[in-house]
Amino acid sequence: LKPAFSTTPPRSRELIVLHATAALRAGQYPSTVMAAGGMAFLAMKSCENGGKKRGQGQQTIDVTTKVDHVDITALDEEKALEAVQILQERHIASKPFKAYAKACAQEFVGGRDSETQSKLKRADEHRSPLARMLFASMPILTWLPRTDLRSLRSDLIAGITVGVMVIPQSMSYGAIAGLPYINGMYSAFVPTLAYAFFGQSRQLAVGPVAMVSLLVHAGLQGQLSEKECPEWYAAGGADSGAAQYEVCPEEYVKLAGLTAAVVGLMQILGSTLKLGFLVSFLGHPVTSGFTSGAAIIIGLSQLKDILGYDVPKSQFVHNMIFDLVMGLDKVKPLTVFLGIVFFAYLVANKTLAQRYRKLRMLAPLGPLLSCVVGSLLLIGAPPLIEDFGVKYVGEIPSGLMPISLGALNPNNLEKVLPTAMSVCLIGYMESIAVAKNLGAQHSYPIDAGQEMFALGMSNLIGSAFSSYAVAGSFSRSAVANSTGAATQLAGMITSVVMFCTLMFLTELFYYLPKFVLAAIVLNSVYPLVAIKEAKRLMHVKRKDFLLWVVAFLGTLFLGVLLGILVAVSLSLIIVIYESARPQITILWRIPGTTIYRNVKQENNGTFVPNVFICRIGSSLYFANASFVKDMLLTYVTDLEEVNPTEYLVVEMTPVISIDSTACHVLKDIVSDFRSRGIEVAFAMVGNRVDKTMRKAKLKQFIGDKWFFANVNEAVQFCLRHQHAKQKVAKGELETQDGQDAATFDVQDIDIGFSDEIGFSNDMHSENTMAFITLAQDVPMIMSEITAVFKRNRLVVVRAQIEPLNDGGAKHVYFLRSLKSDGKLTDAEIERARDELETVIQQKDSQSGGVGLTELALAAKAGADGVESASPFGAQGSSADDASRRLAALEAKLQEVMQAANLQNGSASASWLGSAASRVCGAP
Repeated sequence: LKPAFSTTPPRSRELIVLHATAALRAGQYPSTVMAAGGMAFLAMKSCENGGKKRGQGQQTIDVTTKVDHVDITALDEEKALEAVQILQERHIASKPFKAYAKACAQEFVGGRDSETQSKLKRADEHRSPLARMLFASMPILTWLPRTDLRSLRSDLIAGITVGVMVIPQSMSYGAIAGLPYINGMYSAFVPTLAYAFFGQSRQLAVGPVAMVSLLVHAGLQGQLSEKECPEWYAAGGADSGAAQYEVCPEEYVKLAGLTAAVVGLMQILGSTLKLGFLVSFLGHPVTSGFTSGAAIIIGLSQLKDILGYDVPKSQFVHNMIFDLVMGLDKVKPLTVFLGIVFFAYLVANKTLAQRYRKLRMLAPLGPLLSCVVGSLLLIGAPPLIEDFGVKYVGEIPSGLMPISLGALNPNNLEKVLPTAMSVCLIGYMESIAVAKNLGAQHSYPIDAGQEMFALGMSNLIGSAFSSYAVAGSFSRSAVANSTGAATQLAGMITSVVMFCTLMFLTELFYYLPKFVLAAIVLNSVYPLVAIKEAKRLMHVKRKDFLLWVVAFLGTLFLGVLLGILVAVSLSLIIVIYESARPQITILWRIPGTTIYRNVKQENNGTFVPNVFICRIGSSLYFANASFVKDMLLTYVTDLEEVNPTEYLVVEMTPVISIDSTACHVLKDIVSDFRSRGIEVAFAMVGNRVDKTMRKAKLKQFIGDKWFFANVNEAVQFCLRHQHAKQKVAKGELETQDGQDAATFDVQDIDIGFSDEIGFSNDMHSENTMAFITLAQDVPMIMSEITAVFKRNRLVVVRAQIEPLNDGGAKHVYFLRSLKSDGKLTDAEIERARDELETVIQQKDSQSGGVGLTELALAAKAGADGVESASPFGAQGSSADDASRRLAALEAKLQEVMQAANLQNGSASASWLGSAASRVCGAP
């Protein structure tokens, strides 16, 4: 408490004394005294803060109030075993091949008995297997019966709003894919309706999206054969300047439909085999860079409708920029002006909707309002078409979509396979990210496998009705969420809106200007260019920034498909490189402890002489085992002159599995090091690794005695083994020929402690921890230590003192700096360490310990503090009264010493704590 008293007002001193007195009277000393000091310090800070407020009454603390106590209890043994079985079954169920193999094995031996029945709980256990399958694959059977009027009203508003928004978007995105406008509208109807039956997300809006549309266009461009599109080849092919989808739109639509069907089958198969993890290889930097590059390509492809002249579509940014520049003499100023005006309106409309909650409906209505105003403008001003050449959509067929299932040509499967694979991954990744985000906001679970199945069914069913591949839209899903979509019924209503549009309203889009659709697309894609994200990645992780740049530039200059392929390949190369070169962490010990930490993590550590300790950072398999061996040999060689290695301790916590190659390499490591006179010990080997090592007879080769539960036990065994070897070398221990020192009972060799001081800023979130180990406990050492902390303006928040078997003691102090009100700086640690080392050296040099006079002086100081701070003290007492009180304290100290049989006059820290408690418990 001394550091706290130095800057404490009288009232706070009273609070400290009250806390300490309560703890001491309870007989909980000495460790509780330090805990009370921590509470008192908090009370002192609270009192100081409270005293700054005028008119606030003094705080009172009931010292008799007990702190709530919670015991760590064990689960019932039967329930614990059941919990283990449940977790093991879930682990097996997460691996479909292993689960299928186990089921086949059980059927082969005669089915399950009552003791092997699954413990996994099912909400639908009362249903038949067929019913369970239907309810699992079609969530509509679950949510539709629960629909009420309130959710119906919310879904109606959200569904109509998204439906109004998707009409112009579907037309624009269909054009990006190279399809007629009507096919984009079909894709906003059938797949959206199908997802409502199979999907789990209540707010996800499935339909045409920009990224998938661009992938479809980039992948199918030029894929029609001469038989399928003879006109295009007759005109010169690619040299003609025309695209295949312009010359042979019907055949191109069939190819896009086949792509959607293949995407659907891939996603359904991936759901069955639980292959959703493959999207993990499309890391965030790759997808962000790809999306940014694709957004620029999409934006440039729309400039032709704003500039007013035709530009050939291309997936290469340099070709598009060149074509745009070469045609600048054809620019139509009025079209440019109108396009900029509509684009500016859409941007301002979105900004206002985001800034003001009352105007949030403007965001989804903006595109439709633009279409209405643009159409009315052309209808009301015919010269815009006749004199200024403003282009418009033209006729869009109305009625039900044609069934296209029979028109799909399986012979083109090879052509669409690369495109389908990229669409499958990108579409699913975008959809599951949005779905999980919305599910977390509304606290309902999303099964990734079911979502993949739902998207697959949407694409497969849509492909039969002239639709192209779809995915979950971020912008429309955000609108559905903000307008209150409560169930998948909102998606059904959106599809109904689209159905009504197809049946009755397509004629209204005849005079829709193309520059309006271009402005809608630009407004949708410009936020996707994530330059800020690139800057953030550059500061966070340079490797991720490199992936972002490769994906971005690859998409721009190599094309969409090749660009993302290069980025994913680079990601895989980095994953393989890091897997083949696992991190090998060097460990050293924090002085004063048995804790071993990373040398990069702890600045204040020390190595054990002749013992090299490391941790392998990943599982060992054929690709990385040799690297681990080479690095260990290199480290040991590098340390030959500084700290010659006699023992190698390998910490195996991160190693969760090893293969047969790794077993061979580990055997080579042990053999190689033993030939150099170096023993190898293994610590914290997991159950799976241990089982593999036993099957490979590796533990038998190494010896069970070289496997330990933790690093400290391994190091202690190594030191005992080293001591036994030294005794053998000196002739103090007789051995038979070939007998190893480890065969002796080295556990009888005692491991002692020396005086050590260690600090750690990493082991506690708020405080710096100081560790002081004393080989022999020194009287009055605690007061000297706290005096050092006081001089350096350090506060002891909490302290622990643990006596050691050989008469020593281990001190642990939780410290905070008064200067920074936080952890200690490196300079403060060094200064405190130097002073503490001086104190310990001085105390070690003293002989005879502490006498009664020194204790009396300490008691007098304590009495003076109690006299001035305690409310129980007699304020204004005479000098004679003080002398009598001091004499009484001295007498009590003498009684305590005699009771402790301290003939040599020495006193331990624990004894001093007891003496102090009795002294402070006096008048």
